[in-house]
Amino acid sequence: MTTTYSKRENAFEKGEHRWSVEDHALIWTRPAGDSLTLPWKDVGAVRAAYTPTRARTWRHVFELTTRKGSKLLIDNSHFRGIADFEDRSPTFVPFVLACLDRVVAQAPDARASVGSSPAGYFGQLLFMLATMALVIFVLVVLPSPLGGLILLKLLLIAVMLPAAAVWAIRARPRRASLTLGGLLPGLPKISGNRL
Repeated sequence: MTTTYSKRENAFEKGEHRWSVEDHALIWTRPAGDSLTLPWKDVGAVRAAYTPTRARTWRHVFELTTRKGSKLLIDNSHFRGIADFEDRSPTFVPFVLACLDRVVAQAPDARASVGSSPAGYFGQLLFMLATMALVIFVLVVLPSPLGGLILLKLLLIAVMLPAAAVWAIRARPRRASLTLGGLLPGLPKISGNRL
């Protein structure tokens, strides 16, 4: 049985991209009708990650990297309109698990990881910490005619810290086993995929 997943990427596309998990390869059909084939034996690495954005706080991605270094990134977000996205996790997770099943069978030496790429993660973490330090410096050190509001602003920063901590913990890069259970920590939580 073929497992499929489809989604619209952005406002400039009228149709949906469609990925089909076949026995020998992943078939990607674009809205224009052309298709690309990625044979499972050519997969060198897989990665699943929590990658939220402001409009899509639930966004997760699945990345397939070929042995030659080409990358295919697929997320669980379907574009419906400006700042209006649909969470397609109920079809995304079975699709990812079907892909992983084929990779395990045909490219058992492929690497698996969960979380952001190391360069992306540490770059974003450094930027977040530098921004936070700059905001605290501006609020505390620089003189302000509204001294009482500084405490309110610092309280606002303290309230936002848990969201930053959740991102830092869930998105950290780490190796995973090339098994169905290995990638589950990087996938959205839906009924039936809890460890």
